[in-house]
Amino acid sequence: ELESLQRSLASDAEAWAGEFGTAKDVSGLSAERNIFRYRALPVTVRLSEGAPLAHLARTVAAGVLAGSALTVSAAVELPAQLGAVLTGLDITVTVESDAGWLASAARLASAGKLSGARIRLIGGDPTALAEATDGRPDLAIYAHPVTEAGRVELLPFLHEQAISITAHRFGTANHLSDALI
Repeated sequence: ELESLQRSLASDAEAWAGEFGTAKDVSGLSAERNIFRYRALPVTVRLSEGAPLAHLARTVAAGVLAGSALTVSAAVELPAQLGAVLTGLDITVTVESDAGWLASAARLASAGKLSGARIRLIGGDPTALAEATDGRPDLAIYAHPVTEAGRVELLPFLHEQAISITAHRFGTANHLSDALI
C-alpha cells in the first residue's frame, strides 16, 4: 500500500506541474489573453463501509495538493495517527454508518445545502446516494474506483476556468494585464 501511495503522489505531482497547477494561454494572441486554469473546490470525501483506509489517504492527498477545502465522512473510526494528520490539515472528520451517511445527505439535500457540492465517494453505492439526494443535478458525485493516476484523481477537486482579457486600448497594445494571472 505504501508503494502505491508513493506512485500516486508522484503522479499527482506530475499532473499538477504539467496541467492543473499552471495557468496557460495557448492562443498566442497579442491583443487578447485567453487564460485557461483550474481552481480548487470544496469536496466531501466519503469512505464507505469496507473501503480501504489507504484509498482515503490517497484521495485526501490529491485534494490537499489541489488546495481544496475538505471534509471527510468515514464509516469507521480512523486510526489516531491518520486522524491527527487530517486534523492538522484542518480537515473535519465525522464517523457515520453508510445508512447514517445517506440520511445526512438526504437532510442536507432537502435543506438545499448540497447545491453545487461535490462528493468523492470511496466504495459505497452511488445510486443510493443519488436517490437519497433526489437525483439533484447540481450535486456532483464522483464514485470511480480510486486510482494511482493523478490526472484522474485530482479532477473531483478542481473546476476549469477560462478568462479572456482584452490586452489593447483602441488598437494600442496594453500589457497591464500581463502580471495579473
